[in-house]
Amino acid sequence: MEHYSHSLSLAKSPSFWDEFATYKCQSVKRFQRETAALPVKGAGSILSEDPYFEQRQIAIVGNEPEALLLSVLFSEEKIPTYLVGPFEGFEVRNPGNARDEAQWLLHLHTRNGSIRQLADADDLPSSKIHSIIVTGHATTQSETSELERTVHTVSKRLQIGSNFIFSGLCRPGYTLGTIGETIEKHSGMSIDSEVGLGYLPLLWNGEQIQDVRDKPIIMAATSERVASRMQDMFLRIFPAITCTTKIGSAEAAGLFAPIYREVVGALELELASLCQNERVDYREAADLCRVSGLPSLGAPRSAPARDTLASIIALSTLGARDSRLIRAANRVNEHAPSQIFALIKSALALCGRRVRHSKIAILGLDGLQPVSRLKPSPPQILNTLRRRGANVSLYPGATTGWTANAYSESVNMEKSVSNAIRKANCAVIALDKPSEADLNPQILASEMARPGAVCDLTRVLEASNVERAGLFYTSIGRGSPGS
Repeated sequence: MEHYSHSLSLAKSPSFWDEFATYKCQSVKRFQRETAALPVKGAGSILSEDPYFEQRQIAIVGNEPEALLLSVLFSEEKIPTYLVGPFEGFEVRNPGNARDEAQWLLHLHTRNGSIRQLADADDLPSSKIHSIIVTGHATTQSETSELERTVHTVSKRLQIGSNFIFSGLCRPGYTLGTIGETIEKHSGMSIDSEVGLGYLPLLWNGEQIQDVRDKPIIMAATSERVASRMQDMFLRIFPAITCTTKIGSAEAAGLFAPIYREVVGALELELASLCQNERVDYREAADLCRVSGLPSLGAPRSAPARDTLASIIALSTLGARDSRLIRAANRVNEHAPSQIFALIKSALALCGRRVRHSKIAILGLDGLQPVSRLKPSPPQILNTLRRRGANVSLYPGATTGWTANAYSESVNMEKSVSNAIRKANCAVIALDKPSEADLNPQILASEMARPGAVCDLTRVLEASNVERAGLFYTSIGRGSPGS
């Protein structure tokens, strides 16, 4: 009886139940580790066989537009996801804009339950998730620190047998080193044997969603077994995937394409300047070049702004002495807004006007500085024109992700080309693929002030047609008739 009373009083003690819970947790953890090390039919670890794996879902965590893109792509294939990030769904569809389209799809899939949006990664239901994708770009120190804090938080939500995939741009060695070590430290589990680790170099510059799907994708993982498991998941949204177990090579490859575009963009700007100085039309020279085997040579423009993420990472990795080419390309592309301003100033001079008090219509933003909707900042040329006293009207076009709020203090936003160019002294064309009705030279001439000038940055108009309509025509690499 005394023994029974002692046991009953011990069971009522709070410390007893705390110790019991700790013991039980440790026992379960030990059992999971032991079973994880046992061989399983057809594979080498618990990662390869889980009867509930397909019933669990995917979590996508990040502030970058790639997180939104991946969540929408999976949901379009009827794969439910959890999405953690500052994303807002659009109730109205704008099919001409890829980011608007993604945010409209986010609204639809959130409403039907395919996407569940969460405010914090701590809210993720660990038992319901088989893969966690963290998006980000290890560029500046602050962004890198924020990314590592996210990995720290997510690591605590990982379960034995689940996958962690990092998607973004980083220096070679970052995924296995910094991210892998963080996962092992804060999850208490081993990479590859207990938790799968993969890498997906993904940078979304605002291309159409279908174009992103059709583009070949690189995917890397710590072993062939883990790569096979992740490949099965990503093949549902990317039909063409190249798998590798060389994560460092995949990290380097992720930097190559955007850096290549930036360097080529800088080269084209330099060649255009050479043509202009020698009074040669760059377009004619570029067309002849394409015939002789340089198909990538085209209209000079700065590289997409998000491409510079790759350059920033490469420069911090290589160091000042070994990165002269990339630094030079950065400087050339940063000079592009000055070239555009000089072109506008020269065009207005042909009309006998100065920049101050002139009305300048900016048609589109494709040829200026396409950037992420999530981090909007007006292109430099708009601020330069306003500081010089110009009256600026802007028609952003249907293919951009800009809102009126980003320009309300500096420009007059217009909903059509005709409204933007009305009584304008100069029309700056930065539309990538306008319709003929939008940019008919005769209509431009009838709406604009006379004399008027056109600065064609994206080379969508024929110079002879514009000049036949009674307007001056200029473009980078051609200059003006008087130059």
